[in-house]
Amino acid sequence: MHEVPLIVLAAGAAGVFALSVFGLRGLLDIRDALRSAELVRLSAMEPWQATRAWIAVAAAVPVLIAASQLGASAWLSAAATAVLGYWAAPQFLDAARRRVEREVSDDLAVHLDLIALAMEAGSSLPAAIAHCAERAPEGSLRRAWARVILDIHGGVEPIEALRALEQRVGIKSLTSLVGALRSAEKFNITPAQVLRERSRQSAAQRFARAEHLARAAPLTLWAALVLAIAPCTFVVLAFPIARMLARMAG
Repeated sequence: MHEVPLIVLAAGAAGVFALSVFGLRGLLDIRDALRSAELVRLSAMEPWQATRAWIAVAAAVPVLIAASQLGASAWLSAAATAVLGYWAAPQFLDAARRRVEREVSDDLAVHLDLIALAMEAGSSLPAAIAHCAERAPEGSLRRAWARVILDIHGGVEPIEALRALEQRVGIKSLTSLVGALRSAEKFNITPAQVLRERSRQSAAQRFARAEHLARAAPLTLWAALVLAIAPCTFVVLAFPIARMLARMAG
């Protein structure tokens, strides 16, 4: 590490700084997309490769500093850490995306109930969505409704604003909701009835997901029992058994 020329270190620091600009920009875009449930936006982010490279460098630099006394091995360890960080970054992004998608799917039933209740009380669809954006539980879907209200205030038709929401979020529940509202508009069906029915369907899907997780829980506990608890039990019992056998042999 001490034999590296100063100009090389300066060039590396400048490169890391330039990469950090695009990397932090990508992280901020990812955070905003996750906060507002714009999941489709995650697959079309321009600085994503630079963000992955910045994450790899950010993971490798502490390893390089900590192992600086090892010479060439420090660079090898840092390179291995950078490759691992570059590979693992999409995995973390996919996990965050799935988490937000589950959150939106779980919250959709409650939000549609609020919108349907407001419309049954005499509110229009934009006013009902505004009530939902004000009084719904905090989350990504609530911020997505606020974006819909801004689009409607900007002159967009409510159905088209919901269509834009569906294109930003990209989940099947919203796609079927927008299609049902379009059909209701053609056949003069009250949108509140459509929203109430879609709310029941979303609640049923949420219950089915919870039931599936409940059925999978015993398998997870069994795996923990086999891989952790049982071996530890044998390790604890091994010493007194070995001592007893040693006494018998003596």
